[in-house]
Amino acid sequence: MIIQKIVKKDDKNVIVHLDEGEKLFLSKEVILKNGLRKGDVISEEKHASLIKENQSFFIRQKAFTLLGRRPHSRFELKAKLKLKKYDDQLIDALLDELESKNYLNDNKFALAFARDKQKFKHFGSFRITNELLKKRVSREIIDKTLAEIFPEGNDIDEAVYHLKKKIKNKTNIDLNENSIRDKLLAFLIRKGFDFETAKESLEKIKKTTN
Repeated sequence: MIIQKIVKKDDKNVIVHLDEGEKLFLSKEVILKNGLRKGDVISEEKHASLIKENQSFFIRQKAFTLLGRRPHSRFELKAKLKLKKYDDQLIDALLDELESKNYLNDNKFALAFARDKQKFKHFGSFRITNELLKKRVSREIIDKTLAEIFPEGNDIDEAVYHLKKKIKNKTNIDLNENSIRDKLLAFLIRKGFDFETAKESLEKIKKTTN
């Protein structure tokens, strides 16, 4: 195959016109890196290599765009790249490279995620665990993260925060009434706290309101 002409497609990409009417859509970076010019002969092997190199370039660009917005776990970054129909092997190769250079790190991701959710949304440990499991973060990393976020081993303060917010504008509320107690416990469990934490936080609130 012989390059007949190279035409600008947009600011970042070009169209390489080959003989027999075939076209290659490549990034300018791939063109410059390979020094391609009109009249160059492209072998079948080189043709396949250019397509692979071009896709790797766009996978990299997309990955850095996503990581620039916020940290990602390896699983969720891969899932988003797969939505673009990129080759699995090329995606895995890039993710391995990003991990080796510490651009992608499930430990750092989990800690940043947990700190954010605990500080701004007052998630409890159970809710944080479930959210991280959805992102395929390992149990080992989750346990280490929770130990750092909740050094005292519990998340009662977060549960108390939600309870105070829940009953803030309710006057003459009787926390000893079974129906109210059960509703508040159910509320905390829906928020992602386990039963024991919910019960302890309710007792703590009762002491401060008596």
